[in-house]
Amino acid sequence: MSSYTITIQQPNRQPQTLTAPAGQNLFSVLREHGRLVPSPCGGKGLCGKCKVKISHGPQTLNATLESESSFLSVEEVKAGYRLACRVSISEDLTIELPAAETGTAQIMSEGGHNVPLNPLLTRRVLQLPTPVVKDQTADVERVEQALGLPGSIKPELFSALPTTLRDGGFRLSAVLAGEEVLALEAGTKSAADGLYGIAVDLGTTTIVGYLLDLTTGRQLDTYAALNPQQRHGADVISRIDYTLEHEQGLSELAQLVRAEFNKMIAYFSRKDPALASNIYQLVVVGNTIMMHLLAGLEVKNIAVSPFIPVVTRDFTYQAAELGLEINPRGKIMFLPMISGYVGADTVAAILASNLAEQAEISLLLAIGPNGEIALGNRERILTCSAAAGPAFEGAKIRYGMGGLPGAINRVQIEEDLTYTTIGEKPARGICGSAVVSLTAQLVKAGLMESSGRLKTADELGDEYPAPLKARLCKVDGQPALRVASQADGAVEDIYFTQQDIRETQLAKAAIGAGIRILLQEMAISITEVKTLYLAGGFGNYIDPQEAVEIGLLPREMADKVIPIGNGAGAGAKMALLSQDYHEKARQIRAKTTYLELSTNSAFQDLFVDSLEFR
Repeated sequence: MSSYTITIQQPNRQPQTLTAPAGQNLFSVLREHGRLVPSPCGGKGLCGKCKVKISHGPQTLNATLESESSFLSVEEVKAGYRLACRVSISEDLTIELPAAETGTAQIMSEGGHNVPLNPLLTRRVLQLPTPVVKDQTADVERVEQALGLPGSIKPELFSALPTTLRDGGFRLSAVLAGEEVLALEAGTKSAADGLYGIAVDLGTTTIVGYLLDLTTGRQLDTYAALNPQQRHGADVISRIDYTLEHEQGLSELAQLVRAEFNKMIAYFSRKDPALASNIYQLVVVGNTIMMHLLAGLEVKNIAVSPFIPVVTRDFTYQAAELGLEINPRGKIMFLPMISGYVGADTVAAILASNLAEQAEISLLLAIGPNGEIALGNRERILTCSAAAGPAFEGAKIRYGMGGLPGAINRVQIEEDLTYTTIGEKPARGICGSAVVSLTAQLVKAGLMESSGRLKTADELGDEYPAPLKARLCKVDGQPALRVASQADGAVEDIYFTQQDIRETQLAKAAIGAGIRILLQEMAISITEVKTLYLAGGFGNYIDPQEAVEIGLLPREMADKVIPIGNGAGAGAKMALLSQDYHEKARQIRAKTTYLELSTNSAFQDLFVDSLEFR
């Protein structure tokens, strides 16, 4: 088989020349060699994000497929752009990639909680009597007697114990997980010496970890990174598909996220290499599919009716079993999940919001690729997952992106359109909070009908300022609003299109219908709901009033919205610091009922009724 040379040029990386066989897909070549391009759909040609510029390759430039036309403008085609996932290598190529994303996602506050310290892990310091002829108690039993825990030392600790005891002059410290001995260490450590745990919110888009001192409860460090599984799709369904389409797909996705966990552990240990060996517990939360992928469990049955996961109760691995580089006998603890599409992140957010402890009924909403919704109180909780799609994550939005530096995050329309970006960097795209902001501002300014139809400049009267009217245009034949331009300092011209509005409309209608289904099942009206808790990055950064104005949130809840930031991360920390809160997470699962919206006869009518922007 013949092969060809691919030369890759990228502004913030060294040029790279590599060889690829004829017929190989360009997207897969780039992925294999660490040159990642955005691809929410995982390279299936559905999102149009994997644009690359072909600066040399005449056959490739003349082979643009019809399926690419809806994603590439006439100007982009003339400039040499193709979708990498639709390029089959048939000649030597030189390609230009946009600057690699180096920023991490925004980290939102987790809120403050006074958690009485009661960790599973403890350290006990023992001074044992030296053996004599009159006391020939074996080493293992001698330690177990001092602990008052017969049978607590597992055989894997037997061989090292004689040396440990004698090197420390029969003084040693025991690290325990409840009544199980995890480690026996020689020397003069005190009960307050180095005992650490990590709480992790494993998101579809981002991974956020927190290093905590389990002897004081203090948070020592924070880590955030993009989930490396994104190279195989922005949403969980794309990743499930990857496990089905590739023989080693499940293992590959598991290893990607485990490797990122090890990067986090190395980051926490950067000042003290010995710290990792004193991390004995890691509590992880995430949606059910992310939890399964970390554990290496099959996810294929979650994707098809009746949507059955392998497990939803809480479970634990030893660190060595997952290849995580904390103490090898450390506990990797997965908090309980509710169903295939309502995971441990929702359980943790319920825990953090205190919803399950209150007499009054509250609503909790976590908006991501799916909208997880919980309604209830200390007696009963109902949950559902509204298939909102990834619009609020920036995917399926033509110029959408995650919450990275340069993302437009807020818009104001008055005499003209103004915007802000994350990190005050030049505009590169539109993130989820700006999707809500743009939609609300368009309705408020009268530039869009309640049906979602974007008006043209010719339809606007003389009372509209000329600069604003000039922003209304067409992109590939569809109405659009120019949000930013290169002339104003943006990386490229950025538009919000009619199709983007439709994607937003479908997402907000799914969430609105989901809320109404839960209210019907609970047999209450929205006026009986005391509080609406908004969890997650999107919920933390949107303007609640704008979300109400477009119908994403119920109008009756406008003054009852409480953003709780990273509720999933807060709940994970609470479970790490206190066995009582870990047990409360189990109780939340026990009192929660999941409603499957796809089989609910009322959902479709409520969905259609929720489409209007009103």
